[in-house]
Amino acid sequence: FVVSYPPGGGMDITARTLAAQMERVTGYQFRVENRGGGGGIIGNTYMATQAKPDGYTVGILANPTLIINILKQGAHFKKDDLQAIAGINFAPVAWFTRTDSKFGKMDFKQLIAYAKQHPEGVKVGVIPNATFDMATRIVEKQKGVKFTIVPFPGGKPSVVALLGGNVDLSAAYYSEVDQYLKAGTLKALAVADNAPAAQMPGAPTMKELGIQIASGTWGADRFAAVPKGTSEIIKNYLAYLIQKTLADKQTREAFEKVGITVEAKTMAEEQQRFDESYAAVREYLKGIGELKTGQ
Repeated sequence: FVVSYPPGGGMDITARTLAAQMERVTGYQFRVENRGGGGGIIGNTYMATQAKPDGYTVGILANPTLIINILKQGAHFKKDDLQAIAGINFAPVAWFTRTDSKFGKMDFKQLIAYAKQHPEGVKVGVIPNATFDMATRIVEKQKGVKFTIVPFPGGKPSVVALLGGNVDLSAAYYSEVDQYLKAGTLKALAVADNAPAAQMPGAPTMKELGIQIASGTWGADRFAAVPKGTSEIIKNYLAYLIQKTLADKQTREAFEKVGITVEAKTMAEEQQRFDESYAAVREYLKGIGELKTGQ
C-alpha cells in the first residue's frame, strides 16, 4: 500500500489499519510505504506514473487532494491515470485548538470575530494545496477574515505544532486528534461539511455557521486505487478482497478504535464519487481563478 503522506496522519492510520486487517482476513502480507511531500503530489505521481499495473502496488489515496494535484498544481498525470477500486470512508476536515489557549475559551463565531479585529492574528496549521488549506480559505473569503496560514507536510505535524503552541488552530481529521480530544487537551471548533460529525457533537457545521460549502467534498475521501492498465481481472479481485475485509465486524471495530468509521463503497460507487468530486473542485478552482490552464 502506497500512502502519499508521512507516518502518523489520518491516511497513514487508515492504510496501516486496513493492511493489518487484510492480512488477517486474506492471509496475504501487506506492506505500507509512505511517499509523502508536496501535499500528496509525490506519492500520487508515483502511483500514476511509476507503479506497475500488476496488482501488487495499491494506492491508499484521498480526494480531493488527488484532484487538486491535477487541477491546481499541474501534476504530471491525468484523472484517468489512476482507477478507483474501493471506497474506505469519508472524513471531513475540522478545526481544532488547545483548550488551555485563549481560543479554547471561544466558539467558532467568537474566533471569527476575533480574527476580524486582528488580521493575520490567528495562525492556522494546514497541509498546503490540499483540502485543509482550501477549506480554511473558503472560511476566510466568506467571513471576511485573514488568517496566517502555516504549511505542514501532514496532518500529524500540524497537530504536534498546535500542541506545542506554535500555531493557534490546526485543520486536521478526527483520527489525528482523537486521543487529545478524549483527554480534554484539544477542542473541536467546527467541521468543514454540512452534515454533523458524530464523533465531534459539539462542533458546528458550515451550514450552521452560514458558510456555503459543497457537501462531502472538503475532507478525505479515502479510497484504494491502481494504475491505469491494471487488468479487469486483477481490479475485480483486489476490490473483492478489500470489500470482504471492510465488511468484517472485527475490521470495523479495529477502525473505530483509531477513530475511523468505515463507509465502504464498491468500485462503481467510488468511481462515481471521484467523478463528482472532480467536477466540484474544478468549479471551485475556476471560480477563484486558480484552475490550471488547459484543465
